[in-house]
Amino acid sequence: MPLLKVDGVTSGYGDMEVLRDVSLAVEAGEIVSIIGPNGAGKSTVMKVVFGQLRPWQGKVELDGRDISRLPPYEIVTLGMCYVPQVANIFTDLTVEENLELGAFALAGREVAERKARIYELFPRLKERARQEAGKMSGGERQMLAMGSALMLDPRLLLLDEPSAGLAPKMVDVIFERIIRVNQTGVAILMVEQNARESLKMAHRGYVMANGQNRVEGPGPALADDPDVARLYLGG
Repeated sequence: MPLLKVDGVTSGYGDMEVLRDVSLAVEAGEIVSIIGPNGAGKSTVMKVVFGQLRPWQGKVELDGRDISRLPPYEIVTLGMCYVPQVANIFTDLTVEENLELGAFALAGREVAERKARIYELFPRLKERARQEAGKMSGGERQMLAMGSALMLDPRLLLLDEPSAGLAPKMVDVIFERIIRVNQTGVAILMVEQNARESLKMAHRGYVMANGQNRVEGPGPALADDPDVARLYLGG
């Protein structure tokens, strides 16, 4: 049984259909990347998975439980956290305060233990623990957003465009940190604009276009597939 299963989901906004019969799965401990052109429905999939948008047809299961009708705050308690592309930190608060807010459901000692683990994964956050988050670089903010989500020790982490707007060197740093997070046992479902690089680091990948699954397979194999490159990777 996969950790996450999206089964035949059709959904959209108002009367506008965006997803049509989309299916995907994430096994425990996997990195799975969703790629595709703008408007393919990638971020909409994430919203359906995290309960921000209801499926019109089909269902979403987490560890065998149907979560299609659950609100996000309940889904978080089941072991899934989501880092959206924008508005993913509290800019007026310090790094440490952001992490503590991420652990809203935990007691004091547990919060301290989790913060120590996050600082191990992201040493730069420890260096800037007292700094106001809004004064950090884009890459540092992304680390903080991931660190805040990891404070609740999720089994599955959703990342929506984690490298968007970052300088090339910082993109490499963020991808390296994503791999490190995954090595701690956290499964990751990622939507990413840097398609080729995200596929290379993923155990499996899904290519979407026009709201539907088009191709799926091992991530590195998709990255090297000439047909996928020609049709979806711009090369």
